[in-house]
Amino acid sequence: MFEIKNPFSRKRYTLKQIFYKNFTRIVVPLLKKIPLMEDLENRPKFVPQFIIQLRQMLEYWDDESWTNNNPKGVEVNLLSLYVSEYVPIEDINKLNKGLKMVFKTFKPKRFNMNDISRIDDFCNKVSQSIHGERWSNFGLLEVDKGSDLSEFVKYIEVHATHVASTIILEFIITPSQNYINEIKKLVEKNIVSETVLTPTFKKFFSFWGSSSKLGSNIKKGLIEDLLLELKWRTLQEISKYFDMYFFKNKLVPPSIEVYRVTQTSCKYKYGENENINEFWDSIGMGRSNIREISKDGFWQLVANRGDSNLDSSIKILCNSEIPRKSGYQSLDFQIIYHVRELSMNLLPILVMRDYALALSKQIGISQKKTFSSIKKENPKYKKLINIRYELEQNLHLLKRFKNEKGEREFERVKRDIMHCLNNFEPANPKFNEKRWAEIIVDNTRYLIDRTYSYSQNFSKIIDDTVKLLEIKTNNSLRKRTFWLTIITVILSLIATSFAGISLYLQLNQDTHDTVTKLVDTFKNFFF
Repeated sequence: MFEIKNPFSRKRYTLKQIFYKNFTRIVVPLLKKIPLMEDLENRPKFVPQFIIQLRQMLEYWDDESWTNNNPKGVEVNLLSLYVSEYVPIEDINKLNKGLKMVFKTFKPKRFNMNDISRIDDFCNKVSQSIHGERWSNFGLLEVDKGSDLSEFVKYIEVHATHVASTIILEFIITPSQNYINEIKKLVEKNIVSETVLTPTFKKFFSFWGSSSKLGSNIKKGLIEDLLLELKWRTLQEISKYFDMYFFKNKLVPPSIEVYRVTQTSCKYKYGENENINEFWDSIGMGRSNIREISKDGFWQLVANRGDSNLDSSIKILCNSEIPRKSGYQSLDFQIIYHVRELSMNLLPILVMRDYALALSKQIGISQKKTFSSIKKENPKYKKLINIRYELEQNLHLLKRFKNEKGEREFERVKRDIMHCLNNFEPANPKFNEKRWAEIIVDNTRYLIDRTYSYSQNFSKIIDDTVKLLEIKTNNSLRKRTFWLTIITVILSLIATSFAGISLYLQLNQDTHDTVTKLVDTFKNFFF
């Protein structure tokens, strides 16, 4: 089993949940040593009643009426993984240099058909144009067996396009045989359900709660961890040469997974004494997901959804019974080739959607900080300015998506994606009166508009608050200046008086008499 290092999977469980897991692993074997008792009243005095009850419950923990192992006649093989990233157009020079370094480092050993001049041509066109460009294929990268990445990746094909002042990158990852074997082993394995004890400090000696998780959900999480690890390790290696937004900000990049499946039987009804198999749910391809299936049954498109998933990838399945056409070196290559056109239209939409979702979360966090700051008696002026500046920076790209991709452009992309999906001939072409492609494009456009509109309102709140703080600060400064002026005048008079008295005391007697006469003369004149 690979060591999971990606930050998404490592944060799947909180420290509290990890403690409960470890506590359960240590305590359960000890509880099982306690003999079962029919009469709970005759329990040993030194053993609390709730411990005896837990011992009784352990007998039901291992009672499995559900399974998620590989059904007979079913085979699932991961062929490739399409991962998308983006780079702002202002970093085009860094991208140019970085991509060249990547292709020099991972150039194929046998047949090097890569032409690095394609990178220059693409970057020059992007730098000199305000319009989007077609996809450019930069070539194939081969991972050396001596590299740490070779355990996961065999080849990486790199494509790029220009969308809304942004460069969208597409990495088509061909997993290594070692990785394929590892994920296949997990796919075919049966994972049992898990129950953990959840004691609390207050009731530790009187009651221990528990929580259960289905084996299918545990298995789905383990498979998702492997897929996240594949993406993260690949992007970690490439990020050594240039920055990419999702990886830099520790966000899961959008992706499309391509599978070849064999399914000679499909069973949903089970006998009375027969275990229910949740295999498809356990690998993230269950009926609970949004899916479209072709009329001939060859192609399936599955979209993950729900808060339980760390990754919102799209899964495309092709049955191995599909006829192999002439001109393709293998059935796997034919399947991957047919997905490419869809991926090139779909991935930019997924990039914009995921960016809008990530930005909306950031705005929510900033909003909480701002409102908490405003409620304080003396809000920090500088803190609000920093939040406003950070918000404007994050909105920069969203404004590009909104302003440079109008309604007509979104409709065009929707038609292109629909055209690609027509090749799959969906059996159920509508989901809630819309096809899946329409839903994802419309949802992306809504998220961009909604996030932008809300951010403008939030910006106005910050600006109005800053103005009020400026008025309050200026008013405080006026009052402070007025009293400082009065104090300064009083101190000047006092200082002048002390200086006069000091000078007077230093004069001789004749001068004293002269000064006294002058003072008397002024008194008589004015009074």
